[in-house]
Amino acid sequence: MKEIIVCLHGFGEDHRVWDDFIPTYTWPFSVVSPDYAGWEDCQNMSEYAQKIALALPKNKAWHLIGHSMGGYIALAIAKEFPEQVKSVVMLNSTVMADSEEKKLNRNKTMEFLQKLGTKAFIGPFVPNLFSVDFVQQNPEVIKSLINRYQELPASGLIAASKAMRDRSASLDFLASTPIPFLFIHGDMDALVPLEDAEKATKLSSIHQLIRIPNAGHQAAYEAPELVHLAIIKFINSVHV
Repeated sequence: MKEIIVCLHGFGEDHRVWDDFIPTYTWPFSVVSPDYAGWEDCQNMSEYAQKIALALPKNKAWHLIGHSMGGYIALAIAKEFPEQVKSVVMLNSTVMADSEEKKLNRNKTMEFLQKLGTKAFIGPFVPNLFSVDFVQQNPEVIKSLINRYQELPASGLIAASKAMRDRSASLDFLASTPIPFLFIHGDMDALVPLEDAEKATKLSSIHQLIRIPNAGHQAAYEAPELVHLAIIKFINSVHV
């Protein structure tokens, strides 16, 4: 069966996040990057997964790369369509459920978006995705991303926040699935604890963890060469 790479974007961004990474490097298979930033009708990760899968070719195996929320969707796709999924890369993502504190923060985010809209939200949100050093050294990158995403529909961000808040942990699935998972995690990621990935990879010998030094929640921006190398090595090992 032929194979494709499916890149799934995170919260507060859209498919264009991959335009800053994918074209720079060589990939073993064709790459597709669905855009669901504006979707209002998905109530949970399973519904995102099913809707995205409808548009993917069924005659090809899928290598999924999910950044942050995209990782949650990749996980849901692997659960719903295990026969199609060849591998999963969790890029700055987790298989753990939200903590109670995180759920409260999701509620605050939804309330903020409802009252003030995306533009007011994205400005302070984007810098938090990166390490402090990267923000200080790359102000034009931060400004560009804020300008790019400030027009995302608040309704889509609210729906995504709810789906993220309500998702459950998937430790049992990770322990039993034959699908290999690679966790790529920035040492400076302030949004997803490194311990989450460490715990997940201990559940099965087929799962792997690559730590990216001095990178935050956007490792593909902060250390793109390391991230690309990790992904290629993983996909090639699975492909063989």
